[in-house]
Amino acid sequence: MLDIAVFAALGWERRAVTAGFRSVEPVAAGWWTAALDGGAGRCLVVQTGMGQERARAAARSVPAARMFVSAGCAGALVAWLRPGDLVIASAVVPIDRERSASEALPADPSLAGWAARRGFRVHVGPIVSSEVVLDSAQAKSEAASGGALAVEMEGAAIALEARSRGIPFVDLRVVLDVQGQAVPAFDVLDAASGEIRRRRVVAALAMRPWSWPAVARLGRQTRLAERSLRAVVAAALESAALAGPGGPDTAAVAVS
Repeated sequence: MLDIAVFAALGWERRAVTAGFRSVEPVAAGWWTAALDGGAGRCLVVQTGMGQERARAAARSVPAARMFVSAGCAGALVAWLRPGDLVIASAVVPIDRERSASEALPADPSLAGWAARRGFRVHVGPIVSSEVVLDSAQAKSEAASGGALAVEMEGAAIALEARSRGIPFVDLRVVLDVQGQAVPAFDVLDAASGEIRRRRVVAALAMRPWSWPAVARLGRQTRLAERSLRAVVAAALESAALAGPGGPDTAAVAVS
């Protein structure tokens, strides 16, 4: 049995996660295995691609595991979150294309206390998991009405599968875009692989040169978010905060 299955949607998110392991081996398309605790535990890292459907299929395909972790970026829904901040879900709230919320799904926030003690800027609260990209300030504002701190696009599907298996689920997110920031709506990501299609970026910017400042800003934020995600995963693995059979650091006290 696997100790941990870690899911990441985008290529840079998955690379930030696998950078924290001392030994990583590809085993199939989108799957990597790694050892925990000097070889005492086993982890599977899965790059799901974007969206609930892909995340659901990926989670269902994973063999028996003691814990699921969804790791990646999120958009801030409150003004005091900054790019690179760490948000750990106390619950995951699915919302549909019309931004209607469904039943909140359980998430384990106990990793937050560990992260705070090691100097990470960390917050705990509900995270919205959307079926579509919330690319405008208005869409984010509506999603935040229930008290959520951040929004992402895969956690709900993985949380549902974890609940069906009766195992803990951790939604570990770093802030990418801030509240009120409109995300450039370019079709430049390959939804299946989560990789940037660079030729489409160039073509889109050539057609809309006024978008350069917004794209450059998002690029800087992405680099900051990647460094933050890489750092927290590496620290968690080194200190065995993600310990597999025991789940997250159970002595941790959630902070807000």
